[in-house]
Amino acid sequence: MTLMNEDVFKLLTPKKTYFGIGAVKEVREAVKDFNSSDVFIITDKGVIDAGLVAPLTKKLSSTATKISIFDETEPEPRVESIERAVETLEKAEDADLLIAMGGGSVMDTAKCANIVAMNGGSILDYEDGIENPRPIRRLLPFIAIPTTAGTGSEATIWAVFTDTKRKLKTGAADPKLIADVAILDPNVTRTMPPNLTAATGMDALTHAIEAYVSTYANPVTDAFSVQAIKLIAQNLRPAVKDGENMEARTNMILASFMAGSAFSNSSLGIVHAMAEAIGGFYRIPHGITNALMLPHVMEFNFKSNVEKFAKIAELMGEDVKNLDVNQASKKLVSAMKELSKGMKLPQTLREVGLKREDILALVEIAYKWANEEGNPREVSEEQLRELYEKAY
Repeated sequence: MTLMNEDVFKLLTPKKTYFGIGAVKEVREAVKDFNSSDVFIITDKGVIDAGLVAPLTKKLSSTATKISIFDETEPEPRVESIERAVETLEKAEDADLLIAMGGGSVMDTAKCANIVAMNGGSILDYEDGIENPRPIRRLLPFIAIPTTAGTGSEATIWAVFTDTKRKLKTGAADPKLIADVAILDPNVTRTMPPNLTAATGMDALTHAIEAYVSTYANPVTDAFSVQAIKLIAQNLRPAVKDGENMEARTNMILASFMAGSAFSNSSLGIVHAMAEAIGGFYRIPHGITNALMLPHVMEFNFKSNVEKFAKIAELMGEDVKNLDVNQASKKLVSAMKELSKGMKLPQTLREVGLKREDILALVEIAYKWANEEGNPREVSEEQLRELYEKAY
């Protein structure tokens, strides 16, 4: 890309990031940096049962005088579960630091609880896209410790939640929602079972690909995206096959962070518009819905940016140099499907319980966001319907 004088790019990332095996021990230094004494931890029961929270609180005990824990987060958090987190955080009146330890749903819950507890109202008041959303004026300092390699939420401006009354997955967006400190420790991802490793890995891959071909991409997000795609292509299968493969785990958590940083600074595309419509309607895990829609959307988008999609194929290990556009597109799409199938992820929407009669409702939801994102090709409602039908 040739940069012109008028091209100015903004990069938003955590203020400080610790990365590497054993990085969790740095939480003490992070807490000292904030002069905090009353720490509030948001996690879930799975993370506690995996034995990850007890060592964290032990490390914090020499620094913090009080540690409170909320462990009632749920997958794909609803407004109702966020309200419970808010209520608990508000009762901890002197809390001066928030720590999230868990996957994307835990980090989203923590971000949403932080917003409401510090600024009042309901999380719905802060929803992106509504008229006159309530401003986020202040937040507790926030440390994010991801235990999955997928959402990259520690590096993003988003806090995602589901409004079950509208069957809508939506969120709040603000640069202040990026973690002040991100702690990327591959050790804490070792407890992820193969199916969760596969699904969250496909989430990260979707982030990286959509950020790379986004109309808002820039040289910095491209660098993050390219490296993330390459790392995922080389390490996702080994991480699924052997959870104790620490080289693969290390590269995956780094790739997830890079992909999160990329899309938070560029944008996403219609994979996410369509996947989140499904997620809001059925509360199917986000990584699964992304994996189901990704190949079909890539085939739809391919001609809009042949050079970048050819690069993606190369990064995924495919040779498309001597193929025409249609052949290259089919080869890349086939490779993406084989990746998902090889990790035993669902291959059709009907496998995850989607009802064909709901497709038109999903199109209506997805279309609202599809062309406001950075998708490289404009899409019509009829084309969205055709993409859902292909995935069905």
